[in-house]
Amino acid sequence: MSPSRLSLAIAAAASIAVAGLAIAAPQTATSAAKASKMKLDVNNDGTIDRAEAAKHPRLAERFDQLDANKDGRLSADERPQRDMKRGKRGHHGMGMKMQLDTDKDGRISRAEAAKQPKLNERFAQMDVNKDGFLDRADREARMATRRAEWFNATDTNRDGQISRAEYDAGHAKRMAERQQKQAARKGVAR
Repeated sequence: MSPSRLSLAIAAAASIAVAGLAIAAPQTATSAAKASKMKLDVNNDGTIDRAEAAKHPRLAERFDQLDANKDGRLSADERPQRDMKRGKRGHHGMGMKMQLDTDKDGRISRAEAAKQPKLNERFAQMDVNKDGFLDRADREARMATRRAEWFNATDTNRDGQISRAEYDAGHAKRMAERQQKQAARKGVAR
């Protein structure tokens, strides 16, 4: 192998190694970030007991409320979920409301909604397709409407596109409205 080919091969190998490190770096950082988060189930038994929950004040505060079977442990079904894998969204969304689905047909009838006064009051508004049930179709229709309303309100120059400036302004407006609603709820709750 000639010296120029040898140096070319070394340069190619070095650039491949550097590229490999660059690709691996974000994955390593992500893994390190996950590992740095405190793990709830310290003893890896698949449940969170009262002692494990005590290290997390918000969870400890709600432990008795979440422990549905009162066995002193929170199983996976009893724990609040931050992701959407199980379709739960805290006290919002269809996940929590689906507990009202007593006949397990995947939708909530007006009779089932009557068990929760706030839901019963809003039933007609939430039943977008007016079929007498709250289901995925209603939720998807409401979300499509909300997205279109947000887009139209954010696209201030009406060019059919949202610029970064328009997005930032729309996002800031939505966050301010959300904070006002939260403050109003806290004021009413007191």
